Amino acid sequence: MKQVNSLVEIVEAVKKGSTDHKILLNQHETSRSAVTLGDEDTESGTRLHVKAVLDNSLYYSEVFTDDTLYEEANELIQELKSLAQVELVGEEEIDVLIEK
Repeated sequence: MKQVNSLVEIVEAVKKGSTDHKILLNQHETSRSAVTLGDEDTESGTRLHVKAVLDNSLYYSEVFTDDTLYEEANELIQELKSLAQVELVGEEEIDVLIEK
């Protein structure tokens, strides 16, 4: 599986290919103390993790500490949801796929 450096690369791959793409997506927040938080509990120093797999061929992972960059990534995720089938999965499921 090829790792890409940006969600833009996954969006571009979806736009270039056929219309039946499947994307596995995981998003979660942790504080610097590694405690998982919900959206309403977001605090300063929160890390936002995003992992995505496209058709078991492309893999993206990033940890955001900047809210603006995370918002930009969320805009790309919304675009992906309009272009392809996106399934929300646990982080462990994605980790198993990329380790193969």
